[in-house]
Amino acid sequence: MRGKSRQTGVMTSFGNLETRVEPLATLMREHVEIHGLVTGAKEKVVAALEAPGDPGLAVGALGVVRDLDAYMAENLVIHIAKEEDVLFPAMRGLAAALDQVVDEMVEQHDEVRDRQATLARALGTMAGGHDEVHAARSEVASAVIRVATGGMTSEKLEEILDALKRLDWILQGHFGDEEDDLFVPALELLSTETFAEMARQAARIEGGIA
Repeated sequence: MRGKSRQTGVMTSFGNLETRVEPLATLMREHVEIHGLVTGAKEKVVAALEAPGDPGLAVGALGVVRDLDAYMAENLVIHIAKEEDVLFPAMRGLAAALDQVVDEMVEQHDEVRDRQATLARALGTMAGGHDEVHAARSEVASAVIRVATGGMTSEKLEEILDALKRLDWILQGHFGDEEDDLFVPALELLSTETFAEMARQAARIEGGIA
């Protein structure tokens, strides 16, 4: 499922699922927002590299990357918590519940078991994907620290750009996988009541309530 991000105009594999169901709709908006901020930071660094005689561009680019890291240190952590503490448990419960469906719908048992296996694989992939996201974000933060301690050079800017590109690549793949492999089946299989409870739990996380 590929299309242009509404915020950046860049071709993406996420942010294209049409739904107003919460908390999925908010998670998708956050995917697009995070991608937009990473793309904006990359553009600032590229502009600075293309104009090495303008130190103001380099300073401005570094400021944008620092702002991005600060945003992700708080907002990305909250976003991941909403997925790992709200969405994933709901989907794991759904996969387990399919055992009962197998018994009730023997004639469709292969299809149901396939769905269960698909959900289980997707959940395992998504959990590991968050580790990759954290690692890529740490690479950006480390590159910024090296600039702060060693001075601004083109090599340091290139290092930041490489870290941003890796972060963007990981995020795009992760967001696309989440929306295709978890959000779509969630919309098909979870009840209105379950979504309402998920939205309440997500709101508590956003508000800092345990």
